Parts: sequence; C-alpha cells; structure tokens
Amino acid sequence: MGINSKNLLVLEIISDAMSREILENMLVKFNLFLVEETDIIDIDKPNRSKLVIQFEDESALDLFNKERELWQNDDPNDAILTYAQRRDLFNCIENIRNVSREDRIGPRLKKYFDNPVLFPKGFFIVNIDVWYNGDRTNIIETENIIKTALGTQGSKLLGDLFKIPSLLLGRVQVNEFTLNALLDLDIISLVDLPLSTVSTEQYELYSVDFEPIINDTLGENAPLAAVLDSGVFSANPMLNNVIVAEEEFDTTENTTSDLNGHGTGVAGIVVYGDFDKCIDSKIFTPLVRICNGKIMHNENGDVCFPADKRPEQIVKEAIEYFHKEYNCRIFNLSAGDMDHLYKGGRQFAWAEMLDQLSRNLDIVIIVSAGNVLDPVINDFDLRDALMASCRDQLFMPEHRLIDPATSALSITVGSITRFDEPEITQNRGVRLSAGAKNYPSVFTRIGRGINKSIKPELVDYGGNYAVHQISRGDTRWYKNDRNLLEPTLHNGNDKIFKGYCGTSFSAPHVTHIAARIERALEEQIGVSPSANLIRALLVNSAKYTPEMVEWTENSFDALHTGMDNPKQDRRLRLIGFGKADDSILYSNERQVTLFAEDEIDLRSFHLYKIPVPNEFLTVHAEKRIAVSLAYNPVTRLRRDINIF
Repeated sequence: MGINSKNLLVLEIISDAMSREILENMLVKFNLFLVEETDIIDIDKPNRSKLVIQFEDESALDLFNKERELWQNDDPNDAILTYAQRRDLFNCIENIRNVSREDRIGPRLKKYFDNPVLFPKGFFIVNIDVWYNGDRTNIIETENIIKTALGTQGSKLLGDLFKIPSLLLGRVQVNEFTLNALLDLDIISLVDLPLSTVSTEQYELYSVDFEPIINDTLGENAPLAAVLDSGVFSANPMLNNVIVAEEEFDTTENTTSDLNGHGTGVAGIVVYGDFDKCIDSKIFTPLVRICNGKIMHNENGDVCFPADKRPEQIVKEAIEYFHKEYNCRIFNLSAGDMDHLYKGGRQFAWAEMLDQLSRNLDIVIIVSAGNVLDPVINDFDLRDALMASCRDQLFMPEHRLIDPATSALSITVGSITRFDEPEITQNRGVRLSAGAKNYPSVFTRIGRGINKSIKPELVDYGGNYAVHQISRGDTRWYKNDRNLLEPTLHNGNDKIFKGYCGTSFSAPHVTHIAARIERALEEQIGVSPSANLIRALLVNSAKYTPEMVEWTENSFDALHTGMDNPKQDRRLRLIGFGKADDSILYSNERQVTLFAEDEIDLRSFHLYKIPVPNEFLTVHAEKRIAVSLAYNPVTRLRRDINIF
C-alpha cells in the first residue's frame, strides 16, 4: 500500500503481551496497515517492539485517538472496540507517538552518531528510503523536496529514485549538515550508510592506465593446473610466462588463443588467485603454472563446444592428454549443460565420465556448479527483502545442479558475492545489490547431488548482480556493474583486467588452492599425494564467516515437505562446507595440519591419536578441530565421496 507520512504512528509495545489476535483485531477494526515491526534493543526494558502503523486517512486516525481516550477514562461503553478489546489492546502499548528523527537513523549510521569520532569527514554516500503514497505523479515533487533540502553546495541526489510499493529508494551524497537536513524531513523513512564504502570512481583494477607490477618467481617445480576452456590469451603480460603447454581440442577457430575472454578470465584466477588483495600494492605474484586446453570456441559472445564432438569426448581427450604428457593432476572445468537439470535418480553421463577419469587417473577435477542466466526477480518492499528473496529463490527447481556439476568425485564450486554496493551512476536510476558480501550469488546453483551428497562442496567469489529500473516499476537485472564483478584478466591488448560474473570464476579460486596443496604435499612426503588426500585437505580448509552461517540458516525453502527443515541442511545445500582457505598450506603457533593415508579392510576401523596441546584445552578462545575423510568406495555401483 502507498504511504502518507502524515497518517503514520509509532506504537511501542510489550512484545509478550500483544498476541497475534490482538494485533490482527487492531488492524481490522481501524483499517490499519502494518508498515514496519522491529525489536527495541534496551537492556532495561526487554521484550519491547516498535510498530509503525498507517491510517487510511485523518478521520481513521481520529477514531483511534477517540478509542484511546475512552480507555484512559475507563469508559465501560462499547465503541469501535468492546470494553475488553480496548483494555487488552491499550494495556499492551507503552507509548504512542509520531515518527521521529531517531526513527529515521539506520543501524549502521547510528553507530556513527553514538561515536562522533568515527563520523565521516567531508562528503560521503548514504542510502535513503522515502515514503511513497503510490502516486507516480508525486515522484518528481518528492525528488525536488529532497534536492531543496540538500542545497547547492556539493550535496546531491545520485540518480533517479527506485520505486517499490511503499517506498522510493535512493542514494545521496551528503555532508554532516545536509545529512541532518534529510533526517528532519517528514517524507524520509530511513537514512543509513551503505553496506560498504561506495566510490564515485570506477573499480580501479579495470582502469586502462592501471599498471601492475609482476613478481614472477615461478620455477619448473611450481604448482601446475590445466584450464579446459575457450583458450587463453597468452599475449596478456600477466600470462605469457606461466603457460607450460597449449593444445587445441576444439579446432573451430584454428588457434589456441581465446577469442571469447571466458578462458582467459578463468586462467587468470587459477594462476594468481585473488586479484583484489593486490590492488593497493599493485604487486601481483603468479603461484600456479597452467596448461591451456582449448575445448570450446566463441560463438556470438557465448562459449560453445564443437558441433562434431560430444562434450564428454572432447573433455576426456584433453584430460588424458595433459595427464600423460605433463603429469598434470589438477583440472579446472568451468562448463556445463544447462538443459540437463538434476532431478534425482541416476548420474549424468558427463559427470559419470569425470568420476571414471578421477578414479582411474587419480586426479582432482574442479567443476563449476553452473549459472541461472535470468533468475526470477520476486516482489520486494525493502532492500533487505530483496536479498532475502534472492537467497530463498535458490531453492527453486531452476537452480538445481546441471551436468557435470553432480560429479561425485569432482569438487563442485558455487558462487558467493565479494562486493555488495553497486557503482554510482550519475543521472541514472539507483541500483540495488542482490546480496551482501559472502552471501550466495543470486545466479548460482545449489545441491544436493546424487545419493543426497553435499553439492556444491565449496563456494568462492564469483560476482554479484544488481537490480535497476528501466522505467518506474519495470525492474530488471543489471549483470555488469563494475563494482560487483569478480576481477580477473582480459583477452585483449586495450587493457589487462576485466570483470565477470558466474560460478565459472568461482571454480578457479578453488583450483588455484588445490594445485598449491598438491605441490606442498609432494614436497613433504616425497611422492605424489593421492587425489583423495588433496580433496580431503581442500575441503578441510573451508571456513564459514558468521554472516554466511546466519544468512543461510535463516533461509526458507518453500518446497520442503518434511516435518522439519534443519538449518544445517539448508546451509549445506547453499554453500557446502564454505570457502576454501590457503592458510591450510602453512603451520604456525596458532594452526597445524595433520594428514594420513591408509587402507581399511571391510568391517574394521582405525583409531588415530591427535596430539592436542594443553593450551588448546585450557585457554578460553575461539578454536576448532576440523576432521575430513575422503575415499573412493570399493564398489562402482555408488560413485560418491564422503567428507565429514
């Protein structure tokens, strides 16, 4: 419903006293709309909530005030409410007031008001939520009111307001004085700082004049991984010294070079890992060498397999070739068949082929979970509601895994977001992020896999989408916001870096760590480690942030039919075991990694003693012991990997 700020009241209530029946009766009798319901954080007064209610018009507001007056006078006569209903309602209410300046201060902004030393200096960006009565003809007038309050000294409204049913959402450049002017406006519902710092400049890495410093110290014994993709643009100065071998398995273009960009983007992350960490120093250190296996070609901007061969065949040829000729044991495959959606039952042919290769060659294959090209945009009434609906949408059938992401012995990787605030777009509409940092990307696919296995096992950064409005109310995805893309390398001479979105660029983050784990293990034990050991350590390295746990466990699966829907089950389906971390490669005073390889006979077990220092047991601190077991089943009737 539309909002008129003059017809709003704030009710501060005792949460336990106001039952759902009392609340519903109040809304019905006075024809009210519940605009907002939030908890009041007050140690001295627990169990308090704040309701923002809207009256249809001033006469409805007068009726409510008359009923309140009857309660104050303990009048026994019935009016709109009976005596008992009136007593039950107003006994729950501690305070009735108009919307105040304090109600308009968002939680992130409130931290700065509580500690003035932290308050931003000069100009900074804030998000504004503006009450909207549903009348489009008033939007321009509303914008003019805001512009007048901001003045002409540098503060300004950035782009057009974004319309949702009860609010207009905007972004404003303010200083301390114009911020206070906004907070005094009755039409303002909320002012808050963005999720993270927003720059008015483009993402620095994509600038044409960005000049990286390449610290190339890779030797012949450096980690090695094969990139099976659309080729690699070897002329990129950050790749020309790290390519060990190149082979063309898709001969459509008669070159191993990348004419699409997808393969170069994947290869860049496999070689360097996280580009974002290197921006400040501009020093980029390659850590993994690559084999370039061209298995796809460019076709009108898309990557495609050749028409004369099945994907299974061409991928098998590439894996067997690089394994035989270069002893490569780590493979990245960021491709899939979107027409083959996993609905339960038997394994897909492509995935089964990868399982067979993994077993026979003792190799590790990293597979992307796959993308949904145009996810559904559900209706939303707040920024947070948009993010929640994007998360819960992932449980819908169209977000299930595709072939070969169900491969049981491969490591499947889904996408999470790294950046959460879209770029500033002058004279254009506001964009809203589909997820905060470390949330599942709106386009990713989720599990479970075959035999209800945990898929994807891991997640990593793969970009983020934003929504924008072509016209008022016509909401669409914006998939190429420079502030939300995952940075990697470009396949052209005009610039070095480019950004992408997709699980295709999540998988190479994991491939990068897997290749380094393989080489680190080989140096320690003197022989090539088994694929099982590499997989076990890779998954053991995975971690959740507290935000990842809270966000995924608060999800809602509308398709769940059981008696209960465990939080852990939803978390594992969305983000598996978490994000892989290269800290597992090192031991220090605060961390140690132990590993063992063994064979266990049927119907028997082994006991392993884990040495734990006394300090670990006695010191009160955050700590954990993570145990992972990876194995290939004896029988091939069940192709699965069990990791605990």
